[in-house]
Amino acid sequence: MVQSRNGLLKGKHYLVIIDYHSNDPDLALLSSILSNCVITHAKSVFARHGIPHTVMSDNGPCFNRKEWQDFAETYDFKHVKSSPQSNGKAEKGVHILTQLLKKASDSNSDPYLALLSYRASPLECRLSPAELLMKRKLRTKLPSCSKLKKHPKLEQRLKLQKLKQKTFYDRTAKQLPSLSRDDPVRIESPGGWITKATFLQEVAPQSYTLSNAQTESESISPSSENCNTDMYTETQTKTHTLDEMVKRRSARTIKNPERLNL
Repeated sequence: MVQSRNGLLKGKHYLVIIDYHSNDPDLALLSSILSNCVITHAKSVFARHGIPHTVMSDNGPCFNRKEWQDFAETYDFKHVKSSPQSNGKAEKGVHILTQLLKKASDSNSDPYLALLSYRASPLECRLSPAELLMKRKLRTKLPSCSKLKKHPKLEQRLKLQKLKQKTFYDRTAKQLPSLSRDDPVRIESPGGWITKATFLQEVAPQSYTLSNAQTESESISPSSENCNTDMYTETQTKTHTLDEMVKRRSARTIKNPERLNL
């Protein structure tokens, strides 16, 4: 699986592609945010590392065009859209690469060497993204061992690491109740849970197709016909309770300070 996202740094647009297995990042400076430009850079990455089975992206305009859908069909990969909140790996990759580019710009150093250093830096599993992706170490300007150590328990370490991350996330996460086709749902918007839609199908984990949109589970909620009435009654009750509160002054006795009369 590959996760991609468009990012903006100092007025320049970048295409960020993160490999899900190895966390190996790929960065491309975009001359425009049109689908054709994004597709060209994606083809370049796929030519080096192979075509992924699944590409997860945000809901950017370039990923909603027919050109991108035709590209996914031609290259035979599944395209899944998600919000930045639910696409944590891509957001983390954007944050890391943004910091790398910013530090390189502030110090007038080579940004490609900064990216190379990150790819060669060991992760929590003791292997670098390059070792996980290409099974070899990358040569950098820093001295290092020439031989690559064998790690027979690598897959077990990666599974334990992901299980640990899932455990911490599940402590505060809430599971969306199971939905059936044609169930009424509400979509969150700046005005509240007021947009009504009908559930059609689950296209991917945490991603659903609705009657008027495709969205993620973080911004939808099961609904009923009297949803608006309940919301209105609750708001009315809270407002009425606040209006009944009477402001009063404190009954504390105020004493003048005692001073020495010398």
